[in-house]
Amino acid sequence: MSLWRRISQFYKPESPRLAGVFLLLVAGIGANLLKPWPVALLIDSVLDSKPLPAWLHAASGWTPAASVFALAVAAFCLYVLHGSIDAAQNYAAIGIGLRGLMRARNAVFACLQRLSMKFHHGTKTGDLIYRASWDTYSVQTLFQQGALTMLKAGLTLVGMTAFMLALNWRLTLVALAIVPLLVAAIRFFGRKMTERGLAAQQADSAVTTHVQQTVTALPLIQSYTREDYELGQFSAQTEDAQQKRLKQHAWELIYWLVIGGIFGLGAALIIWVGGLEVLAGKLTKGDLFIFLSYLGQLYDPLNQLSHVGATVSSATAAAGRVLELLDAPEDVKDAPNARAVVRGSKSSIAGSLAVTGAITFDDVHFGYSSDREILKGLTFELKAGESAAVIGPSGVGKTTLMNLLPRFYDPVSGTVRLDGADLRQLKLRDLRSQIAVVLQEPILLPTTIAENIAYGRPNASREEIENAARSANADVFIRRLPQGYDTQVGDGAARLSVGERQRLNLARAFLKDAPILLLDEPTSALDAESEELVVRSFHELMKGRTVLMVAHRLSTIRRVDKILVLNDGRLAECGNHDELSQRDGYYARVTRGQIALE
Repeated sequence: MSLWRRISQFYKPESPRLAGVFLLLVAGIGANLLKPWPVALLIDSVLDSKPLPAWLHAASGWTPAASVFALAVAAFCLYVLHGSIDAAQNYAAIGIGLRGLMRARNAVFACLQRLSMKFHHGTKTGDLIYRASWDTYSVQTLFQQGALTMLKAGLTLVGMTAFMLALNWRLTLVALAIVPLLVAAIRFFGRKMTERGLAAQQADSAVTTHVQQTVTALPLIQSYTREDYELGQFSAQTEDAQQKRLKQHAWELIYWLVIGGIFGLGAALIIWVGGLEVLAGKLTKGDLFIFLSYLGQLYDPLNQLSHVGATVSSATAAAGRVLELLDAPEDVKDAPNARAVVRGSKSSIAGSLAVTGAITFDDVHFGYSSDREILKGLTFELKAGESAAVIGPSGVGKTTLMNLLPRFYDPVSGTVRLDGADLRQLKLRDLRSQIAVVLQEPILLPTTIAENIAYGRPNASREEIENAARSANADVFIRRLPQGYDTQVGDGAARLSVGERQRLNLARAFLKDAPILLLDEPTSALDAESEELVVRSFHELMKGRTVLMVAHRLSTIRRVDKILVLNDGRLAECGNHDELSQRDGYYARVTRGQIALE
């Protein structure tokens, strides 16, 4: 499907409004073509001796002064009519263009949420932000300044050409002689400007990415006093972006120079041939005025078309980047006949899976790229209601293992099962609704405390929200806040400590009340007092649930049913605290204090 056809899909719901814009456009062109006629009639039939046209014959008894006044009023009305129609058409077109832009941005945002973590893992965040916020403007540009301008300019050219041919075919042919040259220039320079425009947009995207990365790493940069180095790196990128934009604009300037030369050639030919026609007396004064008026207006749509070349070239490059993102393959998605997932031992939905929480990893292999395998043949089982802690040296794939359960990623080979069913055969939304996740870095959204807790259950009652907060040991500090549960949390939750934020995340998990709980180092960034409260909360949260956690506290690890020790991506040890403590393995050395948990 061509790019233009793909972009048109964003405007499909606008069909009735597009028909209205087209009618206004045609009416505006008609009014514009009529504007010179009152003056032509004034010159020929009032100031000169040419008889009035038959359709005005009834007014032939008017005095010259009355005729002049009537023609002046007619000219005024035509100009007002044309301006009004043009304004209405442009307003309607702008509305349609903005709605198309809105749909494109919504589609990109939905796509970004739909694409798996594997895609985001290998893509620069700044580039995605640039595509979603700036490249999407191309959808509006291609409609308003591309398709609509070409249609309006094309219809105007057809209408003017028809009138001009009726007046003098020789001068019309001279005026149209420059069109092939103009088309050739647009095609040649259009390709060059598209290439330069794409390179410039990629360079701008790199600048956006660098800014995003720098803001994220600002504490590191300032603590190591690397501001000058980072400024140097950023300056190099902005210089590259500036050079590529300069090359793009250089081609555009050359383009305008060539277009100006073509227009100049056409004007010279018109003056020469038109002057001879006047001297030969082949045109009346009024007809000559109409022709010259149309001739001046003829170059306006041609000039619009020449501008369209540069505008469309740049917008096409940006639109291509948007469509490239929308076409990114979904490697984690629902199977064609995916099964519904419901909680409990029984289900009334035919073919659905009734979840109790039993988890099985069967010879699971995974890598973020084909040349580096992270998990290597993992096999283990957790019964419903059992808990397991995943430990091992840093970088062995502990968090990666956790991410396979909610299908943030899919295994390269092997199978992860829930109650005997391959996760890839289950509906993704249903599966994730059965899993509560508490991450190492607590995430809060810029909204109220209550809305943050209820993020997974937006229809929860205030009583349920408060009960969840009490279970997470968060109710006391929440009530000390200025508006309690209605207190707004700023970006990054700057008003709250890390421990308070983590307890809100635990409250969110309590309220979701899912049968499976994933805890990814939830206490690693806490002070001793906060850690004690959080640990007490998630021990309560673990009751009656199947739990898989990455943990660093021996007191917590001792309480789980199974300890999974990963080493080099493989399951090196599996058992409870007593079993593994008696072996001379990684866990035994941890309990003896010979090595520290990572």
